[in-house]
Amino acid sequence: MSKSKSTKKKAAQGKARPAARAKSKPVGKKKTPPKPAPKKKARPALARKPQTKKKQNLPVKKAASKGPAKTTVKPKQARASAPVAKPPAKPAPKPVVKSKAPAKPAAATAAKTSPAPAVVIAAPAAPVRKASAPPAAGPTKSGALFYDSHMHTPLCKHAWGEPEEYAQQALKAGLKGIIFTCHCPMPDGFWPTVRMSESEFDTYVALVQRAADAFKGKLDIRLGIESEYFPGHEEYISKLHQRAEFHYVLGAVHWQAKEYLNKFETGTIENFRRTYFDHLAKSAESGLYDCLAHPDLVKNYHPDSWCFAIVKNSAAAALDRIAATGVAMELNTSGLNKSYSEMNPGDEMLSMMAERKIPVVIGSDAHRSVRVGEQFVTALNKLTEAGYEKVSYFLNRQRIDLKISDVLASLKKAADHNA
Repeated sequence: MSKSKSTKKKAAQGKARPAARAKSKPVGKKKTPPKPAPKKKARPALARKPQTKKKQNLPVKKAASKGPAKTTVKPKQARASAPVAKPPAKPAPKPVVKSKAPAKPAAATAAKTSPAPAVVIAAPAAPVRKASAPPAAGPTKSGALFYDSHMHTPLCKHAWGEPEEYAQQALKAGLKGIIFTCHCPMPDGFWPTVRMSESEFDTYVALVQRAADAFKGKLDIRLGIESEYFPGHEEYISKLHQRAEFHYVLGAVHWQAKEYLNKFETGTIENFRRTYFDHLAKSAESGLYDCLAHPDLVKNYHPDSWCFAIVKNSAAAALDRIAATGVAMELNTSGLNKSYSEMNPGDEMLSMMAERKIPVVIGSDAHRSVRVGEQFVTALNKLTEAGYEKVSYFLNRQRIDLKISDVLASLKKAADHNA
């Protein structure tokens, strides 16, 4: 029994030792070799590789998403640059060059390029006003139909009364409207005692506007100018006409000016008068004026010796030239108050104007309010006797023609209504 027990103990010990060894071996193996750990780490690293691939795919996807975004922006830039950048870059310099040299190419490119409208806008104002539709010429409720197209303000230094006083008289005379035509400023001190100065030009425009506002709805009051014609001053006058929106520009040759007399009073009285008629025609040919004021004013130069027959041929030649321009001429009723007491022009010259179908505008040339519309009925009858059927006035630099019979009837009806 002792042997068997010992053998059993030995066997148990033998078995126990290998178990201990077996346990010690795996522990020792885990501690001594560190290599399997990197292998296990390598496996996760390999597992991470697909993750890195996924990460690589993500930027690829992002790049793909950025890509189309860029491509969509580029086409927009390309589209914007194609019509906008390229066309203006090429044609833009061309219109600039063309607009400086010939005006016609600039007008031709106006419909194609955007800079061209600026050239069109830069065109003179007067032609634009002439191109607009003429205003209505119908009578007012009172029956008024006609305008007095020539009167002054105190700024000319030889007229009396405020514009509102002239307006009030116009209502009494049965007129639809009046046009102020005060003497224009002139450069170089030209005859300064009978005209507004340069510094008073804006004051003149304001005076007329003040009266127009005061009589709005009662009387139509417009801005005009009596604009001097003196050879050599055409450029100044042309620029002057652009300084305000004139409805009527009345050209005038004033032989009384000291400057005119000093330059042209040479030779005989008849030669001086012939020079005057030549300048009258040149004023029409200048294209600066709508109408010519008091066209035979020169008969007041040595009025005792005036004889129309002596200068008739010169007057006829001037009228032929004036008729060719289409410019109107004035029948000025204030001639009855001058040294040679006769309307300007006289009856014979008025008939010669009718023969040439030169339009006629009536003006009182009032330097006092009481003369607004003065002698208009007499003037209209003179026109009929001379052969005219129509009489005219201007608004917006356009001529408006009316039947003389209608104007005569309107003056009486409106005067009775306003009495």
